[in-house]
Amino acid sequence: MIEPGQEARLTAELRGSKQARASALGELFELTRSPVHGIALRVTGRADLAQDAVQETFVDVLRGIDAFRGEARLTTWLYRIAVRAAIRVASRACGRAQPLPDVLVTGGDGAPEALAQREGAARILAAMSRLPAPQRAVLALAALDDLPQTEIAAVLGVPPGTVYSRLHQARERMRKALERECS
Repeated sequence: MIEPGQEARLTAELRGSKQARASALGELFELTRSPVHGIALRVTGRADLAQDAVQETFVDVLRGIDAFRGEARLTTWLYRIAVRAAIRVASRACGRAQPLPDVLVTGGDGAPEALAQREGAARILAAMSRLPAPQRAVLALAALDDLPQTEIAAVLGVPPGTVYSRLHQARERMRKALERECS
């Protein structure tokens, strides 16, 4: 996460000379690559699609940096681009063969507790992957990235009430999907 002072400095540098801008973009990439990847992974549900979304995000940032007016925080603007890129990538991937969730593919401890934890995570990821992209994005930002609903609204460019309703719908769908698996 970028500290507020760091964010203000980066914003000023992005509006500065060509050399300052290039340096600021590089720093922005290094500081935000991991959170952007996390958002993309949660929205797409697949590591390969998340990588594509990260690339698209930073290409979109490069193309749109001149349009950044500073009305929102730099990270809010960046996360909005990341969510939209992830939704685009996930939409294009519909119909392609779906690999196993990463949780099932990765090795690890064979202890029953570890196996149960991986299986539980796989069930949650599978249920989450079946959510519509807008609900998956809201759920990922709220539950996994722990953003407040007002910031989620800013990131997604929707009213707070829409965030509330999408979050409620996503949680209800997840609950029903997980209940069906247990019965």
